[in-house]
Amino acid sequence: MDIDTQLTLKNKVSVIGSVTDFTYKWGMNAGLSEEDAVRLSLAVDELVTDVVLFAFGEEEGRFDLSYRWSPSSVEIIVHEFGEPFDPERHVYDRDRALREGNFEGAGFEVIRHLVDDFIFINKGRGGKEFRLVKKTTGEHIADLLVDEKPASAPPPARETTYVIRTVHEEDAEDVAKLIYRTYGYTYVKEDLYFPKKIALALEREEKFGVITRTSEGEAVGYFAVLRTTDSRIGEVGEAVVAVPHRHRGIMTRMLRRLIEMSRERGLLGLFGEAVTVHTISQKANARFGMQSTALLLADFPTAKYKGLTESYPQDVSIVIDFLPLCRIETAGRYLPPAYRTILTDIYRLLGANVHDRPPEAPSLAERSDLDLKISYEYKHALLVVRTYGEDLTDRLRHTLQSLRDEGMHAVYLDLPLDDPVTKTIVPDLHDCGFVFSGLMPLFHHERDYLRLQKVYERLDFDLIHVYSESAHRIKNLIARELQ
Repeated sequence: MDIDTQLTLKNKVSVIGSVTDFTYKWGMNAGLSEEDAVRLSLAVDELVTDVVLFAFGEEEGRFDLSYRWSPSSVEIIVHEFGEPFDPERHVYDRDRALREGNFEGAGFEVIRHLVDDFIFINKGRGGKEFRLVKKTTGEHIADLLVDEKPASAPPPARETTYVIRTVHEEDAEDVAKLIYRTYGYTYVKEDLYFPKKIALALEREEKFGVITRTSEGEAVGYFAVLRTTDSRIGEVGEAVVAVPHRHRGIMTRMLRRLIEMSRERGLLGLFGEAVTVHTISQKANARFGMQSTALLLADFPTAKYKGLTESYPQDVSIVIDFLPLCRIETAGRYLPPAYRTILTDIYRLLGANVHDRPPEAPSLAERSDLDLKISYEYKHALLVVRTYGEDLTDRLRHTLQSLRDEGMHAVYLDLPLDDPVTKTIVPDLHDCGFVFSGLMPLFHHERDYLRLQKVYERLDFDLIHVYSESAHRIKNLIARELQ
């Protein structure tokens, strides 16, 4: 999810009305309905009022608001360094309010009814965060195809010629129809059932792709690259070929075109997230030279993969497959001793002979710079270390507890491999419950990261199916660490 706007405000009553008006206008521009934009602005009004009036006591303080947009939702983060606060001690009690006139906690109760997700993150010395999430709406493609149901086993189409071209906003409805007619309600990325969300993502250049049509103009294939928000790489993340037109090389031709388009746009690499319920997508990635670099446990709940995995008894894990579109810099990296061999081998698969740099005296800031991204739908979170600070482990423990309280199934942690602290910090992170996940090349600001993971769900590793030799080595290392 991208950061569209960031505001820094003083704790003065005069800012409340202005930030409320700004939130409404921003929400409308982000694709919310007028009703939802009003509800979001009212939630921000309530929260900002609480921060202004109560967070800093009698002192003058400042707080930040970050506005983030994605095709499926908008998120507003309020970050402040005010007095310690525990929301569990301020729960609204309706009976007490009626009986005693004590409305403590009523503001938070109002906010929860105005937004789709409202969570509190205690970051220890890193302050406190309140996150408001509102899902964008739009007409579902099934509402446009009321009398049409996906065919269960359509016969092969007659031979025809195919035209592959760049997908545009006016193709959005045809893409949604293609997804619905091919997968019914089982496609994991729900945004593709909403033409408005597809068109918005294309308009904002959140993604680019190709559409395949027959000589008669029928849409029979779609493939897209989703741009990452903080690095020049993309995810090969949305693909479909209509069943009657499969086994004719359409997917291969579309992917080849996508790789060309990615190079033309200056992307440095492409990655795919291949499920481990089976190895089909992993094998397809391998055919195009992608290398397995990481295994993410419990990446999303089985319910998000319905229709294909009703009997799958645990959260779905994924393999990260990566294809460099440029030569990876062969300079040294600070490789933690426990992972030196496997990271060096993964780099070699990517065509980089990276050498391990010797330890250096760490340079720690007073306060860590951490970026927290939460997938509310998939129940996982990602913490990215931008800068190491003396407070890192303290902040991690507080943040992990908050995320656990919010029901996260997994937390991933990205550590920069060009920072000497990464070489020595891993044992401390093991004590926090983190284990290996893999290498994330060029994933943030064109820097390579070591990914660790902390999983709260019990997993049967026999049900995690991987294809490549590299993926097997990663899986075995993770299993040993968890034991």
